[in-house]
Amino acid sequence: MVTAAALLKEGIDVVVIEKKLFPRRVVGESLLPISMEHFESVGFLDALNSAGFEIKEGARFIKEGKVVDFSFAEQFNKEARTWTWQVPRDKFDNILAEETIKMGGTIHFGAEIQNIDFEHGENLKVSYQQNGKACELIGSFLVDSSGFGSVVPRMLKLPVDRSQVPNWAIYTHVHDVNQSQYENAKRISFEVSEIDLWFWNIPFSDGVTSLGFVGHKRHFDERREKDPQYFNDLINKHVIYFKDRFHKTESRFHPEWYKGFSQSVDTLYGDKYVITGNCAEFLDPVFSSGVALATTSAMQSARRIIDYLNGKDPDWEGYVKHMRHGIDVFRFYVNSWYSGDLQNIFFYEQFNQSIKNKICSVLAGYVWDESNEFVTRRQQGIKALSQIVSR
Repeated sequence: MVTAAALLKEGIDVVVIEKKLFPRRVVGESLLPISMEHFESVGFLDALNSAGFEIKEGARFIKEGKVVDFSFAEQFNKEARTWTWQVPRDKFDNILAEETIKMGGTIHFGAEIQNIDFEHGENLKVSYQQNGKACELIGSFLVDSSGFGSVVPRMLKLPVDRSQVPNWAIYTHVHDVNQSQYENAKRISFEVSEIDLWFWNIPFSDGVTSLGFVGHKRHFDERREKDPQYFNDLINKHVIYFKDRFHKTESRFHPEWYKGFSQSVDTLYGDKYVITGNCAEFLDPVFSSGVALATTSAMQSARRIIDYLNGKDPDWEGYVKHMRHGIDVFRFYVNSWYSGDLQNIFFYEQFNQSIKNKICSVLAGYVWDESNEFVTRRQQGIKALSQIVSR
């Protein structure tokens, strides 16, 4: 939707082929401040502001009774955005779709691509099914934002790596009936149970809260996937800080499982196509990087599509370089979390404020800020700090 809006602003005709019917439920409910710049740039910000989503001004990490709170107002980058939202994605994404249509875009919901002919003269032809009817579209360029559907990689047989982070996740929504009894209860929080298992708590503005577990698959009993009591059993077994608040709440829907969710595609562009969003890369939910990388790839790709359609030579290698840099920074922090290095630093009692501010800028999504040494020299900095605080 961000790509579509950016192109529509330039007077380019856009058609979106969407397999799902909106509104639809999807995970990925914690945003990062960097995406606010992108929403504003394409004209989405006013509509999103009017929706009354829960403000996210930072995040808490909790382990063995220790609590560390990151406030986006304390970032190293003083020009950065200092807040974003915690959102139910069905409502949030539907607003983006409605705004895209208002801008003049066309969206075919419930449509599934069957074939893509990239050699249809100077154009390409997309064949798809909608409501049992065979349909075709002729266009100049295709943006693959199909997420884990991997439409273009699958059709062109491009290698897709799904082994980077071998984690599973399980999540649901609950009515947060005990919320008023707790201080700072709207703060998004992550409670660590084991080095490779953690629990998320993402409160929304309507009294509903998203709860989830992420960790190595050995922590989950696949045999109990359909057991309605299993999620509460996980809370009782693994959660300490939030147990009283959530151990008796009823799920609003049967908990959904994601059995391996990391994805990486080597080829990010080709003749008349570009790959963006989760389809290009998804790492892990721990630092909420998914939407940030998606909106960044949307803005970066749209800029080059505009050049392409205007007869200029688009810098696609620049797109790859930009995205790979951000992905590599996030990947390092995700790997450092699960290795224990970042956890050692986060929960050290004398966490240096200056260092915390620099790491906070990374957690806000500003992974392209080369004035931040915890971007440019992240490996040396995190490894050295972890060794020092572990002595």
